[in-house]
Order: sequence, then C-alpha cells, then structure tokens
Amino acid sequence: MSRGGGGGDGVTEQDTPPATSPRGRSEDAPSRSPSLPVVAPEKKKKLMREHEQQPSAELPDDVLIEILSRVGYKSLCRFKCVSRPWLDLCSGLDIRKRRSPQTLSGLYFFGQEHDEGLQFHDLAGGAPPLFNAGLSFLASYHYQRYSVEKCCGGLLLCMCWKPRSVQVDCDYVVCNPATDKCTVLPAIEVRDRPETLRLVGGHLCDIDLAERFLGFDTANPSNFVVVVPLAYYFDVIGELAIYSSETGRWTFALNEWSRDAMVRRDQPAIFLNGIIHLTTFDSSIVTVDREGKIWREIKAPCVSEAIGLSQGCLHTWSVDDCCQLFVWVLEDYASGKWTLKHTANVLGLFGRHSCKDDSPTRCWQFIQIIIHFSLLMGR
Repeated sequence: MSRGGGGGDGVTEQDTPPATSPRGRSEDAPSRSPSLPVVAPEKKKKLMREHEQQPSAELPDDVLIEILSRVGYKSLCRFKCVSRPWLDLCSGLDIRKRRSPQTLSGLYFFGQEHDEGLQFHDLAGGAPPLFNAGLSFLASYHYQRYSVEKCCGGLLLCMCWKPRSVQVDCDYVVCNPATDKCTVLPAIEVRDRPETLRLVGGHLCDIDLAERFLGFDTANPSNFVVVVPLAYYFDVIGELAIYSSETGRWTFALNEWSRDAMVRRDQPAIFLNGIIHLTTFDSSIVTVDREGKIWREIKAPCVSEAIGLSQGCLHTWSVDDCCQLFVWVLEDYASGKWTLKHTANVLGLFGRHSCKDDSPTRCWQFIQIIIHFSLLMGR
C-alpha cells in the first residue's frame, strides 16, 4: 500500500531510495569503522611499555630467579623500578635467600671505654647463632685465657695465654669466629738494635705491642695484615713492622710519611687492594703497601673522625658543631678526589633534640655503630 493510503504513483516504501549525502554515500548506511579501536599514539606507547615491563613469561620461574640472584645489587634495584610486577619479583623471598644465604648475625664493638672489653651485639633476632661469638674454640689451640685487642670486620686480634704462662709470655693470634680458625703470629725479631730495647720471649717489652692495627681483605677474609709501630718519636712513627698472611712473615720498613703524620692509635686500619690505610690527626690518611715500599698521604675532605670500607671504596665521615653528619667517598683513588655521599642530622637519627642526657663519648659511639653497620650493608 502506498504511503498515506494513496497509490497513484505506484511507489511503495520499500521502493523509495534512501537519502544520500552530497558525496553520494547513504546517510543511513553504517559507517566504515576499522576492525580495531583507534588508539592515540600516547596511549599506544603506554600499552607497549606496560607489555615490555612485564617479567618474561617465556622463562620458567626458577630460571628467572636464578638469573636475578646473580646480577649485581645495583642492577637488581634498577629492575625494581621498572614496574610493580618487577618490584614483586625482585623482592621475592626466593631471590633474597639465594643472594644472602646467611644474614648479618651481629656486631663486635668495644664499650664506651676500651677497658670494658669487646662486646657482641646479636642481630639474629633469637635465631641460633651462625658462629661461636664466645671464642670457645680457642681451647682447642690449648689457650686457657685470652684478651681481644683489636677487631676488624669479622676478624679478631687476641692476646692468648696457655696454662701456667706468665703475663708477658703470650701469643698474638688472629682468629675468625665464623670459621673457628686461628693464625698465630710469629714473634717479632728485631736485629741490629741498641741494648736498651729488651727482648723477652721474642717480643719488645718497652713498646706497647697492643698498639697493633688489623686489616683484612673483604673479598678474601683469610688475607689479612697486622701493622705494629716499633718506635714513636712524639707520636710520630719511626718504623713499622708489617705482617702479611700471604707471606707468613714480618716486614720491617722505615717511615716515609711526613713528620706531621701522627697516626691515631684508636682507629682501625683499612686494607684495600693490597694497601694499608691509617687515620691521622691532621686530616689526612696515610697508606703503605704490605711490603713497605709504597708510601702515600691522601688529604681528607674534612677533619676525619674515622675511615671505613663499603662497595670497594674508601669512606670517611665527620660531625660538625651543629650535629650534622657528613659521609664522603673516595671515588677517584688515583687523584685523591672525594665526593660527598650522605648528609644527615645526628639528633634526628636518634629521634631526639639533644644529647644532653648522654656523654659525648657515648653519642659518638652510637654514631660509629650506625655508620659501620650502614657501610657493612653497602648502604
């Protein structure tokens, strides 16, 4: 039937052609849309990045974990910043166990005064200790009593006495509590000396042999050195005796540092790349190799309180009158150029506004422990 009941023209609704646009395309015809939605270039790039940031699904989990457990720590930290899935993967317990099968058990340190002796602070959180902190293994070396004189990382320098030994008749022993192994240092034999230097049991009695410096190679703890100042002239060292675990003997060398280089006896030695580093009172660090042939002085960037080793680089730090802590790193060893690495407010580290309730010595002891722990963990 025609529209409106009339059929004069004989054209039905079905026969009426649809309206067309000026360009000839039907207005009622569906538009020619692409098969995929149009994606803006920025959104497309974002989708591609998210796809690339997903941990590889083609590798088995155990293989991927094994790979990540072998990469450097800095690279692993960079992987954590890629995306949240990478953060979860790199922070997983399996990777941490593979990278650190044994965590730090504790810290050796001397009390507020050296007379308090060596103390051990347990960090295992109640877990069974990984080593013998009490040094009971010294009994297997037939030592009845001992006194720890120096500590450096995981090594201890002890004076040890056998049963019925007199006070001056002792052995100097370097022991590793983690392995229960000890190295007995040979006696220091000094030839061509005036008769005023008495020898008892092979040791110089008029020189305080407790003033020894212990240093070891962090990459190989069995490789260590012991440095003994043999003569002091107004706190300036005249000669050094250097023991190397590689040679198993003492080497004697006359001091070639400047007369102003007064070594601090209360600070540890750092053994890095075969070189011994000692702190002085005049804002410098003096070095000597284990053979006593290469001598050097490195100017410190500040009045150095102490030196430490982290990530294969020498560090030093100081605290100013405003309780501001500065940590420097010797990145360019050849030129002696230091770079400021960290700054922090000491009082903020303890969550207080002053240290008036503590002695300056105890406050500084806390600072030393925090810094040594941070350097040990590579932070």
